[in-house]
Amino acid sequence: MNFRDIWTVAKKELRSCFTDKVILMQMLLLPFAIVFGYGMLMGVMADSQTPEEGKANACVINAPDYMKEAFDKLGIDPADKSKADKLKEDIKNKKLDALMIFPEDFTMTAASPETMSDVEIWYNSESQSSLTMYNTVQTLLSAFQPKAFTVNADTSVQYDMGDENAPFRRVIAMVFPLMIFMATIMICNNLAAESIAGDKERGFLNTMLITPVKRSSIAAGKSLCIFTVVIVASISAFVGMVASLPTLIEKMKMTDHISFGALEYMQLFFISLTAAFVLASITLTISALAKDVKQATTIAPLVMMVLMIGGMLTMNDGFSEIIENLDTVNYFIPAWNSMLLMQDIIQLKYDSMSVIITCCTNIVITFLFIFIIGRLFEHEKIINN
Repeated sequence: MNFRDIWTVAKKELRSCFTDKVILMQMLLLPFAIVFGYGMLMGVMADSQTPEEGKANACVINAPDYMKEAFDKLGIDPADKSKADKLKEDIKNKKLDALMIFPEDFTMTAASPETMSDVEIWYNSESQSSLTMYNTVQTLLSAFQPKAFTVNADTSVQYDMGDENAPFRRVIAMVFPLMIFMATIMICNNLAAESIAGDKERGFLNTMLITPVKRSSIAAGKSLCIFTVVIVASISAFVGMVASLPTLIEKMKMTDHISFGALEYMQLFFISLTAAFVLASITLTISALAKDVKQATTIAPLVMMVLMIGGMLTMNDGFSEIIENLDTVNYFIPAWNSMLLMQDIIQLKYDSMSVIITCCTNIVITFLFIFIIGRLFEHEKIINN
């Protein structure tokens, strides 16, 4: 291959991409918008799960004096018994989250079950905020109930031997790698289809093949263009993740914030970038085999879906035993390796050898596909459909 010829072909392809305002906006803004937007959406959803002090949309009737302070901290307003029916209607119409009604003769103890006081908690299970408030109030009332003995009463002691923020890290690890992959796939899929299958369909590829430029150089030049686009898209998606992650952590109210250093961010970026190269090279190969753009854009998403499902399974508890048994082999499997390792880094449970193996595997796979694309360009039947 002649590097001058490769650069000539790549420059021509890049010029068409970077001078097209629509493609340029897609490269720069779409990945960022997808990852950042989804991160912000998760933050809003997480923020709505736990009522903050002074922000509850609920009322209480006949609350005992010793409970009023607790209800005040939750922002639950006292209400008159005469307004009970209207408040219940508000709950039905989702204007109010919950209503607690204590009986006039409320007592904490009773001689028999028949004489026990019953506290009514009215809520609407169709509303997530109402259901959350119901659970919050139930927990609050349980704290006031008489107990024969206590469990873990010393609040200064951390009885949970695990990481209390692990569930939140797990949620973040499930979402961000998937969003980054989806964003880069959306960008490179159509461009790869147009680059090879589109040129075949328009007959322009045959024109290029009769020039003195080697076919392998043409294949490499087109690949270089797509990889350059993927680099820009990956940077955009990565910036979206970095920008939304602090807000998401804050909204999830993690007691011990995830502390990423420059090393973790750098590793996440290079893994997502090399994984994007693998995905782009697959779409280029499909484009080389396809008869036209329609066929390329139809087949590529199906193949990518299979790869993405494989990557998503890395967070499935049912596959944890398989992952443990595969051990280092996990990081030699394309798509699976990158998704698994990015999730491990976000959860702060990775090792340097896994990073090296994954990046090297992705680079080798990428060059292998470039070689395959070059060989496909040598077959007249494939080039001429």
